Amino acid sequence: MAKQELGISDPGKCRQLISPSEALRRNPNFFEGRPTDVSWTLTVRHLDGRIEKLPAGTDWEAVSRFGVIRSAVVTNPDGSPAFDRPRYDEAPNVNIVAWGKDKKGKVKVALISQSRPHADNEFEPENTEPMIFEQIPMGFVDKVIGKDQMERFEHAHEAATRETQEETGAIAVLDIACPEYSKHYPNPTFIGTNSDLVFVEVDLTQIDKMKMDRTEPIFNADYVPVSEVLADIKKGKTDRGYARMCTANSAILIFLAGLEQFHRAERNHTVVSRKIETYKKVKTNLSDEERRKLFKLKSEIRELEKKATKK
Repeated sequence: MAKQELGISDPGKCRQLISPSEALRRNPNFFEGRPTDVSWTLTVRHLDGRIEKLPAGTDWEAVSRFGVIRSAVVTNPDGSPAFDRPRYDEAPNVNIVAWGKDKKGKVKVALISQSRPHADNEFEPENTEPMIFEQIPMGFVDKVIGKDQMERFEHAHEAATRETQEETGAIAVLDIACPEYSKHYPNPTFIGTNSDLVFVEVDLTQIDKMKMDRTEPIFNADYVPVSEVLADIKKGKTDRGYARMCTANSAILIFLAGLEQFHRAERNHTVVSRKIETYKKVKTNLSDEERRKLFKLKSEIRELEKKATKK
């Protein structure tokens, strides 16, 4: 039976993830039989300075509209408690590979430079300034009011378009696509939720850097050739920052793994379109056989467009 809405005592949908209180119900000695430094416990410092340590087995959660952290216990396949580890869930969000082609047809990918104060800089231990990462655009999905006047989350494609425009200054979006398995799991060892992975193609001739969102600490945004993106990842650090954000690098890898499909579909579409244009120039003198070929080519274009949309 599937679990219902998650809560303080329902940390996850998987049957092998239960709350500490449920672990105690199944095995009253579960926490007592483990070393004290193995179990996760919550310590709270009150406003009056008192420090309170909650006993192992307590269900707890920390919640905001951006996410939630809950206590959780992983079970063995037979349902017996195995070990505890909190689970972190994020609010709905998108990871975006924004890309386009320059006048020579070369693919370029959007990279932004953004500070991440939560990250400790192990490359520069004495540096106490926020780490700057070279990464892709990403962001939370906004809540909007639908036609029925009910509040809902915007579609992932809407969020991806908005974030691409805000963070990279893109004005014209040409196409939106997703990989076959479009959910992006940042670190499933303790993060339960996922991000929508979206590929947004933009017109590189219409980039307005003055319109980039400056409400976020984004210091730079560039559309970079694929070869340079890979070189940055190999180096690890460039003027744009550290190229060591796993979420960004894995999204780029997924995009590059399917890039040939975009090229192939476009090449086929171009070849067929050129043939049709040739026929159009002499359409007044077409024979019955040539008209049949023209109809066949038009059908091929429609099929290619359908495949491109699915991909």
